[in-house]
Amino acid sequence: MKGLLYKDLTLIVGSYRMNFVFLLVVYTAMAFALQMDFMAYALVFVVGLYASTTISMDENSRWDLYARTLPVTPGQIVAGKFLLTLGCTAVGAALSFLLLAVMPHNPPLPEAAAGLAAAVTTTLVYGALVIPLSYKFGAAKARSWVMAVLFALFFLPLLALTSLPEETRDALWDALGLRGGQPAWSLTEGQGLGLFLGAMLAVSLLAVGISWAVSVPLYRQKTD
Repeated sequence: MKGLLYKDLTLIVGSYRMNFVFLLVVYTAMAFALQMDFMAYALVFVVGLYASTTISMDENSRWDLYARTLPVTPGQIVAGKFLLTLGCTAVGAALSFLLLAVMPHNPPLPEAAAGLAAAVTTTLVYGALVIPLSYKFGAAKARSWVMAVLFALFFLPLLALTSLPEETRDALWDALGLRGGQPAWSLTEGQGLGLFLGAMLAVSLLAVGISWAVSVPLYRQKTD
């Protein structure tokens, strides 16, 4: 397992090192210049995407044929992709948190936590969809299909939310109980945030668990 992760990390660092630095600079500059929290949250997704690119690299190099000679099971190979996705997402979340912390008009901590949770969940759901679809239909088709679906379901609402006037957004957070006010639906302070974070965690774990169970037989079928 360590060898599989090391192989994928080496591919990412060797292929995308300068791309990563460029994107980090661009997203940071846009977040400061436009005062948009969305750019910080989007950074989580962008960094998480690097994990799925290793599937394309494996396809292009026919690495899966070589992997059949190694003492690793299909379950371990697929698990390595999910661990890599989790790792890249964690790095993206850490960078996003730092960016939010240094922004001149950074959002309140509960709002930032909710935004990061949504971004992390979006990234993990993307990985949970694209990995099995890549093994079934190929990485290029899978990425295109999943990206279109997620953009419509997650990023458009998140972009609309972060583009709202500050007064409107504050009223929404107050209604949800995320800013210390009395929520509109009888939740005490902090319970709204806790409920949301718990829901995001449950969705992420469920998506990853189901995807791994589906991906293993698909990968085994692909390499047989």
